[in-house]
Amino acid sequence: MLKIAVMVANQTEDIELIVPIDVWRRAGLIVKLISIEKKKNVILSHGTKISCDEVLNKENLSKYNAIYLPGGLGCTRFSKEFSPRLVAFGQKEYKNPKIFFMAICAAPLCFADWNILDDTVKVTCYPGMEKPKLEDNYVKQDVVVSKNFITGAGPGVASEFAFKVVEKFISATKAKELEKEMLFK
Repeated sequence: MLKIAVMVANQTEDIELIVPIDVWRRAGLIVKLISIEKKKNVILSHGTKISCDEVLNKENLSKYNAIYLPGGLGCTRFSKEFSPRLVAFGQKEYKNPKIFFMAICAAPLCFADWNILDDTVKVTCYPGMEKPKLEDNYVKQDVVVSKNFITGAGPGVASEFAFKVVEKFISATKAKELEKEMLFK
């Protein structure tokens, strides 16, 4: 079964964290919240307080099949300065077709900062944030799947993004079942 490591920082965008986690767990995927802060407890961008499963310094990322970066102001901390273990993992594994890198809103910019996007990988992000870092890779779509990267444009497409991940890792049938159960339009 696919294991997803969800990176969480203070000021992570609430909906971009909570909606995908909920959808993925309903689908039966194993999802672990990993705080990049020094403690498990974080405060999201709109004041929601959550407790993560583990802190990054104590977690082995190689046991996961996917790394997910939600957006919001917190994604600026998914950097070499604040999260060197995360960046090192991404730089080592980004060409591994068995490990997926997923991000939404502003977080796809992290992939550019980590220098893991070649000119064949396409991504989306929050409109207007593609310049200048993502210009060569940017596609104006709600959700983009390209090689082992899955990206979403922003909070309004958090559900669509989450269902696309279910479709990719389980099946289109399972994604459609969840969409129907959850009254997704």
